[in-house]
Amino acid sequence: MKAVISLFSFVLLSIFFTACFQGNKEQPNVGDGDNFENYSYEENEAVNYEPIDNQMAKNDAMKYFNTIDSRNGIVMSRIPLPSSWQKQNGGDYLYTGPNGIKIHGERGGSFIFSKDPQMNQMYQQSGMQVQLPKSIEQVINEGFMEYADKINRKLVRKYPMPQIAAWDKQFDDQLYKSMPSQKTFTVMGLEWRDPDGTSFLTILHHFVSYDQYGGYWGITYSVLEASEGAFDQAKTQYINGLLNQQINPQWLQAVNQKDMQIAQQSNAAHQQRMANIKSFGDQNTARFNDRMAAMDQNMASWRANQAASDRNQEQFVDYIYGNTNVSDPNTGQTYKVEAGANQYWMNNQGEYIKSDNSLYNPNLDQNINNQTWTEYEEQN
Repeated sequence: MKAVISLFSFVLLSIFFTACFQGNKEQPNVGDGDNFENYSYEENEAVNYEPIDNQMAKNDAMKYFNTIDSRNGIVMSRIPLPSSWQKQNGGDYLYTGPNGIKIHGERGGSFIFSKDPQMNQMYQQSGMQVQLPKSIEQVINEGFMEYADKINRKLVRKYPMPQIAAWDKQFDDQLYKSMPSQKTFTVMGLEWRDPDGTSFLTILHHFVSYDQYGGYWGITYSVLEASEGAFDQAKTQYINGLLNQQINPQWLQAVNQKDMQIAQQSNAAHQQRMANIKSFGDQNTARFNDRMAAMDQNMASWRANQAASDRNQEQFVDYIYGNTNVSDPNTGQTYKVEAGANQYWMNNQGEYIKSDNSLYNPNLDQNINNQTWTEYEEQN
């Protein structure tokens, strides 16, 4: 599914999650410099989350960790997590903690679709991923379950997470929209166990947005990994962190202003097109420009938030199918190969050899039929 997808570009779409859900009775201990300017923290009643006990662990001090929007350098959000956890700058994990606790980086992707076949063709020609919506169950069965079967990972539990879905919607409601749409959010929790006893929680976010012309859909997901003994507490702490995550209002204002400017510029271009149409009286071109203007306004905000989604999509697909990218050091051309090795050697026929031995060189291997092999560099 890395699939199934795109989300995304969907992922997609990544979704910027969160809207200010009220926290529970015990406010986390915030570290120095973590406060948003002019931001007030609200508290509310403890969240009753079934089937998971959603109370914050009382014996582990909490700390806010900031997330920065790489597009503008502004702190986007902050999340309360145990102070014993550490935020990672780069690499495969966002956070790590004791007892093998790891929060994998968020992945996802998205698709766009239209009721008009010509519009779908235009989307594809512009490089967008086009596909009709799939349900969250289809995404799970066609992507996650296939991958789990491949690596002998067992699905232990699966359950809906409506409070996180409501949180996603509350945040999305605060984003600027250039035109009305109907949007649904679904979140599913998937608990897994590997043969060595390592446990995982996948929090899978799924959304579909419909408007009068079509819409877009996608998924994002994050993964908590921990040893079997530490898993239950880490799961509770992570879910509470997500539910109590806070969006920086200054960041939200900046993003909405930017998206509104894009939509206004698109609308101005549309008005100019319409003026040209009126001058020439070309009714066929008028209908075409109507559709173009609608697409401009509908997609302005979406495109802005999905600028990095193509790379997420490729990573998602590679994750599902166990692939990685390698490149020719001489030409820079890239190829997809099976992941899991330290070295990759390729001949001029596209055949490759995987090796974990840094001293191995197939050009010196008498068992190879006198071929020339070039060591390729892994890109992921």
